[in-house]
Amino acid sequence: MNVLNQQFVYADDVDLIGDDVDALHSNTDVLVEACDEIGVQVNLNRTRYMITSRNTGNEGNKIIRIRDEVIEKVNKFIYLGRYVTSKNEVTEEINVA
Repeated sequence: MNVLNQQFVYADDVDLIGDDVDALHSNTDVLVEACDEIGVQVNLNRTRYMITSRNTGNEGNKIIRIRDEVIEKVNKFIYLGRYVTSKNEVTEEINVA
């Protein structure tokens, strides 16, 4: 299986990318283990996941957990001051006023 494993990291903002929920869950486990090794914790209160695949069929029913905490699924999130949507759009701007 050809699995996509990517990450965008800027300071303490990390964006993990996987080509399906199982790959994303695996990538998340690797990140958490690496953080544990160096004494850094993943902030579960700020952790979410989003599916951007066109083939979301049964992916919507899967759950990602870090330790025993269920991670919330979202349709958009803010990364470096821009919204990223499940349709893979980054055009929506944040109103700071």
